[in-house]
Amino acid sequence: MNTEPINLLATSNRRLNGCIEVPGDKSISHRAIIISSIAHGRTEINGYLDATDVNATVNACRAIGAEITEKDDSLIVNGNGLKRTCGENIELNFGNSGTSMRLMMGILSAQKFSSTLIGDASLNQRPMKRISKPLLKMNADIKITDGKPPVYIKPVSSIRCVDHRIDVASAQIKSSIMLAGLYGDRAFSIDTPRSRDHTEIMLSDFGCNISADSDSIKMEPGKLISPNKIEVPGDISSAAFFIVGSIISKNSQIKIKNVGLNPLRTGLIEILEMMGAKIEITDQKRVNGETIGNVYAESSILNGIDVPKELISSAIDELPLVVLAASQADGKTSLRNAEELRVKESDRISSMVKMMDSFKISTNEYPDGLDVYGGSIKGARINSFDDHRIAMTALIASLVSDGDILVENCKNIDTSFPAFIEIANSIGMDINND
Repeated sequence: MNTEPINLLATSNRRLNGCIEVPGDKSISHRAIIISSIAHGRTEINGYLDATDVNATVNACRAIGAEITEKDDSLIVNGNGLKRTCGENIELNFGNSGTSMRLMMGILSAQKFSSTLIGDASLNQRPMKRISKPLLKMNADIKITDGKPPVYIKPVSSIRCVDHRIDVASAQIKSSIMLAGLYGDRAFSIDTPRSRDHTEIMLSDFGCNISADSDSIKMEPGKLISPNKIEVPGDISSAAFFIVGSIISKNSQIKIKNVGLNPLRTGLIEILEMMGAKIEITDQKRVNGETIGNVYAESSILNGIDVPKELISSAIDELPLVVLAASQADGKTSLRNAEELRVKESDRISSMVKMMDSFKISTNEYPDGLDVYGGSIKGARINSFDDHRIAMTALIASLVSDGDILVENCKNIDTSFPAFIEIANSIGMDINND
């Protein structure tokens, strides 16, 4: 296996034009595979994201007894029907995928074998106590040193369902609780600030007795029945790179088809529209409970804004792109209440401040965000900080830079968007290995 770092060079001052589709939604792909793996019946998952993060979930689900095979561009999953799997003690390496590790902690807590969960250098520095704490209340046996991986899970006689209150808006925390709770003994509730609801939607599609409103979830344990087929929409987080790219560059227009438009994932679009971006959404429909549609975006004149607090959670993965858009806006853009960015694949607040400094864009850094002052991006050599979203954001910046941009260590892009370079170059960019 080639472990050499990959540096990418993006030629400056390009434009975007064309009609594309982006690969399947990473968040939904994880959940489709996990929930299919513990359901009764055979599930065909079409359009899933074939990337290293999702493949980590596939490997973990095979460890709990699911039969998973590839068929063309689909996965065929024969689930274990919530069977508490026996077996040898295992070690699972989740690579860079925090979602895989955190969601699987809920499932693995209910199994009849011990497991050790590890990741790469980046994942092994990310917080896991926020996941283990509520699971411990449910009788799980989990040990973590200093709140970070490795995570050690031992089998328990039973999972005990209890009511939870979560103060942080985190889909991963509540999803881990819900997945563990499927193995429990009674109905339970989760009071939590609202965050992306793909798990709730998919559990309902599999027949789970679950209800949710803006700040509370109620569900009952019980078997899941496969809906036979799941269609995974295009990932709004991947589409976001080209939406922002077309808005900030001159003479650009882009149409992206079949994008997932879950209202709790479209904060970036709302923020960009507040800044003056020209974006149009058409042909909306619902598939497997998720909203899907086409997104059209074109060159726009942007103004700095104070990003509303209520849009932070629905744009959390796209906030590096908000910072890039802000660098091309007139005036100052203020981003606060985003301390969650400190514990992503990198400290994304620090990473973006350093990137903007390399671009000669002025910023002010705060514990929970930053200010960005609009200006002209200079060509530069950029550190990806081993973070796929930082790497791709830096490459998109070449659309408005006055010189080429070299981004170091871009192998991480494969974790979420292996087709990024191919698609980007097909609509006008010029990105090549350095």
